[in-house]
Amino acid sequence: MSSLYFDCFSGAAGDMLVAALLDLGAPFEGLEADLAALRVGGFTIAREKKWQGGLAGTRFLVQLDPHVKPPRRHLRDIVALIEASALPPAVQRNARRVFERIGAAEAKVHGCSIDEVHFHEVGALDSIADVVGFCALHHRLGAPRLFCSPIATGEGFVITEHGLLPVPALATLELLAGVPIVSGGLQEELCTPTGAALLSTLCEGFGRDFSYVPKRVGYGLGTRVRESPPNAVRVVECEMAAPAGESVVVLECNLDDATGQELGRLIERCLACGALDVVVLPATMKKGRPGHLLQVLATEAGAGAIEELLLLDSPTLGVRRTRATRRIVPRHAARVATSLGEVAVKVAELPDGRRRVAPEFAELDRLARDHALPLEEVRRRLARELHDGGAPQG
Repeated sequence: MSSLYFDCFSGAAGDMLVAALLDLGAPFEGLEADLAALRVGGFTIAREKKWQGGLAGTRFLVQLDPHVKPPRRHLRDIVALIEASALPPAVQRNARRVFERIGAAEAKVHGCSIDEVHFHEVGALDSIADVVGFCALHHRLGAPRLFCSPIATGEGFVITEHGLLPVPALATLELLAGVPIVSGGLQEELCTPTGAALLSTLCEGFGRDFSYVPKRVGYGLGTRVRESPPNAVRVVECEMAAPAGESVVVLECNLDDATGQELGRLIERCLACGALDVVVLPATMKKGRPGHLLQVLATEAGAGAIEELLLLDSPTLGVRRTRATRRIVPRHAARVATSLGEVAVKVAELPDGRRRVAPEFAELDRLARDHALPLEEVRRRLARELHDGGAPQG
């Protein structure tokens, strides 16, 4: 299946993302049918081809009926609209996820409960059309995997109903936690909360290190006209090449006053927060004090939460973040019949075609207890049997 790579060199907004999919070839008639399934009146949609900054793209328009005043909607109201619609379950699920993340971000930055958030412009008809429309078109294109470049956010200030606020907007920045961003060098808001929510919720990878074979390209234009750079999002339908390595984030901090119990607790909390791996190394700190170096391996999307955990729940005053590439071999869990009974194992597929089969430690301990054997005897016996051809099942 093809993937879609969004190049957000000039930011992202909900209407621009929908327009990009339409420009790529997603059916406009299908979009009309999907939005009609919401059974919400007061708006119509249109598309138009435009030139901007030397490129031809599509603009997506939500035209509001001036005679209809839409109600102020809260999260529960929008979720109810989605769940009562005839949209496919996958579309409902993705749209609900996006709105729930927007609600959580708005609640956090404004210091209120999620039930009190009335979504400002996000609760308006055009934003509902953007979110549901994007999820519906993604589904109609076969639900391809989504990837994204670092997102240009702009800089400076923007006028809101709360007054002058910095760019990125408060909710936008909250939604982009863990996502690589760049300013883009323009004194304006380039990424909206709706655009940030769609990309950060539905994309599985961010960056420019992807290797891919392009097939088709679409350009979604924003309503603000700008020639250089054009106010556009580029989406590339492509075949992702097999990566030479997986991009990960390494978080490090020095700890010079943590006890063994505290370190054990911190390791458990990092793993519960989504860490891929955690290592604690002994270190000699300044003035010869003994201490520890904590290293946490995390995904790009999960690094932000772990970083915050380390700053809040460990003695460190700073966390270092670096990006790295790791190569891992495919592996899966299985069960193997042995002379001591069935054993849960991990099967790794090595680059030369061989398989490495290793029992889980908990299984070794269980078998040692069940058969009243020394742990090392169980380990040697299983190693011999698995090496001689134990066949994993499942």
